[in-house]
Amino acid sequence: MIAALVFRSAWLGAVALAVGIVVAVVLVRRSRRAGRSGRGDWGDELAVANVDHALASGPFRKALRRYRSLAGAELAMLSITGLAGVVLMMRPLTEQSRERTSLSRDVMLCLDVSGSMKELDESLLRRFVDISSGLPGDRIGLTIWNGAAITVFPLTDDGEYVTAMLEYAVDQLNRGARSFVLGTEEGGSSLIGDGLASCIMRFDRPDEERARSIVLATDNALAGDPIVSLDEAATLAAQRGIRVYGIAVDGHITDYDARELAAATALTGGAYLTTADDDVVDTVVSQIIEMEATKLEQPPELVRDDRPTTLAAGVTAGAALLSLLTLVLRR
Repeated sequence: MIAALVFRSAWLGAVALAVGIVVAVVLVRRSRRAGRSGRGDWGDELAVANVDHALASGPFRKALRRYRSLAGAELAMLSITGLAGVVLMMRPLTEQSRERTSLSRDVMLCLDVSGSMKELDESLLRRFVDISSGLPGDRIGLTIWNGAAITVFPLTDDGEYVTAMLEYAVDQLNRGARSFVLGTEEGGSSLIGDGLASCIMRFDRPDEERARSIVLATDNALAGDPIVSLDEAATLAAQRGIRVYGIAVDGHITDYDARELAAATALTGGAYLTTADDDVVDTVVSQIIEMEATKLEQPPELVRDDRPTTLAAGVTAGAALLSLLTLVLRR
């Protein structure tokens, strides 16, 4: 951590200091002129006897020393308070550069948007919203697929952006916006293995040891000839240390497809769940959290502390003491 004292409005302090110097010079010149003219008028109009005797007396000297001490203290306090006020006007702040580290997991939301899932994707996306809100600080991405896969948004730890994009996806599917799934029908339909493999390939930083998971929402209803089978895709995920959690809508998946999906997810160390499970979201979130998060080095964070409490208190105390000294001098 590196700290430094800087001023937000340094130019304002320089201007105030310059004005103060000009005012001081003007006041000194005026006092000198007034003193010279006063001495002349005094000598012409009035003569005082025994002045030297009075000036040499002990009480007078004592009073004079007291006066000069108080006047000097007043001048010093005025200077200190004025200087503190000038510094305060310059808005002092402390800048600290802090090294940051964070713990993060990578979670790819992988959504089947084939024809058989058309009426189900909206509800599954809402589960995705709940899952993402349970993983603050983790990097989350969304990939949709049918015959081909497209990235809705890549892995990011911007939680507000993730939530906004998932809500946008829900709205698009709810309105039946074909533009949202445009490009996913290329190359066939319902290619489950290809879809999962595409989601696996969406993870970046392949050389880093990271906690990686895929939440795969599908009915596992194969309707084409995929390049990669579901088992092959699951094996690839297991080789790369990626856990796959399969989620299906209860009542919209056959027993055979459910068993196949369950076997594939088990191969990766993940799990198969349906929306009939009330705690499906909590189960997925808790199992993802159980994976050891990766320690990430973040860019240094610049922290500015703009709380000139000490200077403000000093100026207030100085002004109060200056007022007290002025009252004492007038007595």
